[in-house]
Amino acid sequence: MGRAKEEWMEAQEKGFTVDDDKVVCTNCFEDTGIKAFIAEINNKEACSYCAEPGNASCSLEQAMEHIMSCISSEWGHPEDEGLPYETREGGWQGQVYDSWELLENIGLETSTLELYEDICSGLFDQAWCERDHLSLTEDQTLLYGWRAFSRFVITEARYVFFRASPSFHDPNQHDEMHPVEILDSLGAIVKEMGLLNVILKGTSIKRVRIVERHEAPASAKELGSPSRKHAKMPNRMSPAGIPMFYGAYRIETAIAETFDPMKDSGKKAVCGHFSTLRDLSVLDLSSDICIPSLFEGPHRRRVLSKFLRGFLDDFTQPIDREDRSHIDYVPTQIVTEYFRRVFVLEDGKSLDGIVYPSSKANGHAAVVLFVTNDQCVEKSEQQSVDATLCLEEVTEVLLYTSSMTVIGFKRL
Repeated sequence: MGRAKEEWMEAQEKGFTVDDDKVVCTNCFEDTGIKAFIAEINNKEACSYCAEPGNASCSLEQAMEHIMSCISSEWGHPEDEGLPYETREGGWQGQVYDSWELLENIGLETSTLELYEDICSGLFDQAWCERDHLSLTEDQTLLYGWRAFSRFVITEARYVFFRASPSFHDPNQHDEMHPVEILDSLGAIVKEMGLLNVILKGTSIKRVRIVERHEAPASAKELGSPSRKHAKMPNRMSPAGIPMFYGAYRIETAIAETFDPMKDSGKKAVCGHFSTLRDLSVLDLSSDICIPSLFEGPHRRRVLSKFLRGFLDDFTQPIDREDRSHIDYVPTQIVTEYFRRVFVLEDGKSLDGIVYPSSKANGHAAVVLFVTNDQCVEKSEQQSVDATLCLEEVTEVLLYTSSMTVIGFKRL
């Protein structure tokens, strides 16, 4: 076989052909994944498309191989993906793109029109459709599983859900998970995605109580987690009767999480500034979940990030604490109990709490700790065996619908 024939066959297998002598650099692409790929090769050859010297570079062919490999993780030929073709019905029976349309659809951006045209003209004219178009993607399966779980425990089975099966679940659907499986899936995902963190010893966490102006709670027991007999209201993470410590790193966030402008105007917020007496292991959901681009690896991180973005939107959505509040909190309460009682860290220990995005203070984190009233102590009691949080300071804030007036004092 001649060399020309070999090169033709190689090009057919790759799906493109480009000028072997052309070079691209990190300045040529907008996508961070492609930039990172070029930076890793870092040939330092002069770019064929821009005049900026000193940028990391690679051959256009190497860049195209990376681009095509990434595209192939989510896109394939309609025939290979089992998409029906009906001449009478106008061709492929589903959403199909040609190569130019696909690049536009996935948002490939280049710094010059010349480079974009070289890439487009180098691609063979073929049809593209989503891979496994007849099935849910993994992130869709997980998100539908979470929403099915929420529906299940709200409307069908609450206390024995782990041994029951939803009336709407079809076990014969290959891409549908049993809703109860979402809990263990979540446990595996947070480990894989590195969502476990540590609140270091000595960290200040604020907890707020909204009270009448004449009231003056000032002790660790008054400002810490409620006692069991006083844990009467359901919350996002805890049902009535199971006390937890709700707080935040910022006093403004702690107030926003507890202050109701419609009911509490004219009252005051009393904030207990607690410090942690040991390192606390937490599930940290507070960081913004960025979905990697198609051209970043590994591909599985992109899949799991898509799911987590949808999950967190549901998990942290504001809930009106009216007649249905205790019902709508059920799914997040069960998830919290799973991470508190079932989930185990690599060292065999359990989590101490969850950090999550505040639904009332955009961009800031709220904290729920699995700490009882007895574990919230004064400075004189911090050597107690179970002591976890020590009250360091108390601050009072007068509350109005449109503003807050701070009157601070330090406990002696």
